[in-house]
Amino acid sequence: MDSADTLPDQAQTEAPKVSRFGPLVLAAQAAGVVAAAFLTSMAVAIFVPDGTDYAEASILKHNLLAADVPKKIVLVGGSNLAFGADSTVIEDVTSCPVVNMGMNGYFGVRFMLEEVKPDLRAGDIVVIAWEYDSFYKSVDGANTDLLMVTKANTDALQFLTPTQKLGVLGRYPYVAQQKIIRLLGDGYEAFAGLFGASEDHSDPTGIGAIESLGGFTPEGDLVSHLGKTWEFDLEDGLDVTNLPLDEDILPMMDAFVREMNTRGVNVMISWTPIIDDYYARHTAEIERLNAQMEEIPSFLIPRPARDFVFPPSQHFDTVYHLNAEGRAIRSKMVADDIVTVFGDDAFCDRQP
Repeated sequence: MDSADTLPDQAQTEAPKVSRFGPLVLAAQAAGVVAAAFLTSMAVAIFVPDGTDYAEASILKHNLLAADVPKKIVLVGGSNLAFGADSTVIEDVTSCPVVNMGMNGYFGVRFMLEEVKPDLRAGDIVVIAWEYDSFYKSVDGANTDLLMVTKANTDALQFLTPTQKLGVLGRYPYVAQQKIIRLLGDGYEAFAGLFGASEDHSDPTGIGAIESLGGFTPEGDLVSHLGKTWEFDLEDGLDVTNLPLDEDILPMMDAFVREMNTRGVNVMISWTPIIDDYYARHTAEIERLNAQMEEIPSFLIPRPARDFVFPPSQHFDTVYHLNAEGRAIRSKMVADDIVTVFGDDAFCDRQP
């Protein structure tokens, strides 16, 4: 048989040609799997209940902020204000309605300033009080905390930059993972409990019950910790030794104050309460920050930072959170400072 007779058999054994679109098909399939996994994680993060409803207080606070009143005092800052401000004390001194926007310093300075801008009107007074941590961390906040607040209050998404929104989007898988772990743990504990196994408390301090929507007053003050004794170690603040200030925070605050002043809104800078031990460890850094702040012409700062140093007996669970005794003292200081700085403009007619 000559070579020509073998051609049909050879043709049958040739390998099939690979489509040039094969890699694209594989890439599309992989992208589909990733997209499906991401959408599933979003569904879990959104529809599985959170372990706490603290973030839902954002809706309460924004409803207060948007109320149609002739004039108001707005407290802007993190949890030092949530735990450590009694708005009724300020209201009694000024006769002005007070809105306490304080929730969580991890939202970041940018978000906390942006979220109040739309509802501030001429004649309003803003009091800013950040935890010291906020001066050294990114003004853009923590993505997980921003996810929680914008998930609870979707209107708050408008206060995020595009970059922040991307960061928040990227945290959905993590939040979903934590929820699944929590659900599996709760399910296993319930099952094991049927056989007499002891329950492993996931929140031994009880802070989850304190940091809840039901713990807030109509003014936005957290009161669920009042009258309780904290029997655990106090959470410390950031060790700011030799840390540089965030390069954006003071310019951002200055721009906010100037913008508000052009709109007829008065702004005062106050200080977070701090436990005496933290102040002793970081006196140089705090006093340096105080001096830098006082050099900015637009900032009205009636008291130095050292005036807001409190003993351990007046703190609750962190170096920034006050108990009932400390809260009353700090609130009176802020009320008096508002009157000192703004004089007659600090007062309102009594409103229903």
